[in-house]
Amino acid sequence: MKNVPEQITRQIRDFNRFYIGFIGAVNKSVQNSPFSLAEARVLYEIKHNEAPTASSINVQLDLDPGYLSRIIRRFEQEKHLEKERSPSDGRAFVLRLTAQGERILTALEKAADKSTAELLAPLTKSDVYGLLRSMDTIRSILTADPQSTEVRPVKPGELGIVVSQSMDFYMNEMGLDQSFELFLFERMSRFMKNKERERSEGWVVDHNGSIVGSIFVDREDSKSAKIAGLLLQPEFRKMGLARKLMDEALAFCRENLYQRVYIMSFPELRDARRLYEYYGFSPTEEETKNAWGKEITLERWDCILH
Repeated sequence: MKNVPEQITRQIRDFNRFYIGFIGAVNKSVQNSPFSLAEARVLYEIKHNEAPTASSINVQLDLDPGYLSRIIRRFEQEKHLEKERSPSDGRAFVLRLTAQGERILTALEKAADKSTAELLAPLTKSDVYGLLRSMDTIRSILTADPQSTEVRPVKPGELGIVVSQSMDFYMNEMGLDQSFELFLFERMSRFMKNKERERSEGWVVDHNGSIVGSIFVDREDSKSAKIAGLLLQPEFRKMGLARKLMDEALAFCRENLYQRVYIMSFPELRDARRLYEYYGFSPTEEETKNAWGKEITLERWDCILH
């Protein structure tokens, strides 16, 4: 986003100030211990990273090298950690917590967990899960990167997530009502039945363990299939992921010797229409009707596979 309005930057800075205050409340447990927050973070990084060195920890925490060196020296003197020369780099030392260091870190983590639980205690269960979803959204938007995503076959238990994301999109973007959710579940039920007979498949975009996109191929008959459920979360659009999903779906159709595939869509979804045209689909039918709480126009796009 170019030319970000000043109002937006101020809102973000205001949130940062609020969150720093919140984190300060969480970290009171550390303040009441003999260790600074930086020292507690060093203990954590040593414990939870494979073959950590002073350099790798400095990259993670962005501490002053001299300050980090003093922390490590103190921990070594107090028997909280031990050093071992790195087998891959004779100039570096791998850091490892001693049993005493592990006990200290465990106590610090338990105290921090307790502080966090106390801050969340006044919230409802729904509020807590809403908070977690919002945190995931912030993380995903700020770290969105095609290199950190994977297009893979859908796993058992993930169809409900896909339906929920699709419902959110079509309610917000198209103004459809909750009856559309029943349609989505019926479509997924049909997909599962077809998948058991093979020649149907689904894929999701996995970003650090979170589903952020999907597409499905659903068998119609021995010669034709329907592509459905193409969707990407807003922050993952314009990254080439829609093409990756279409590539997977069409490759599957060709491998299974389908001669024709089609997609049902809405004329309002202009980016999707351009994508279909790119892959050789053409609009073949159009129907206007009252469905899912409003008057809608449905388009059918067909493609002959060669």
